[in-house]
Amino acid sequence: MPSLELSNTTVLQIRVETISLKLTKEQARLLAAASKEQGFPSKSEFVRYAIARALEDRLSVKTIEDIFESRRQIREGKTIPLERLMKEE
Repeated sequence: MPSLELSNTTVLQIRVETISLKLTKEQARLLAAASKEQGFPSKSEFVRYAIARALEDRLSVKTIEDIFESRRQIREGKTIPLERLMKEE
């Protein structure tokens, strides 16, 4: 069964770069707990969101609005599978 979540890494494959991040065990535990508690589909999504928040002053108002709208849709389960999105184009 396909996932109902739409991942940024799936949609933005061309523009996504994988990085490695070293954390203490406590930091890793806090990251896992915070991302789950706040309804993020993964730790990676949580980190991307945190980075975007840290760089907000460099982002356009439209981009910031889009980020918040995306988070709201994810929390409410209003995402669609990538396959369906691609068919609608």
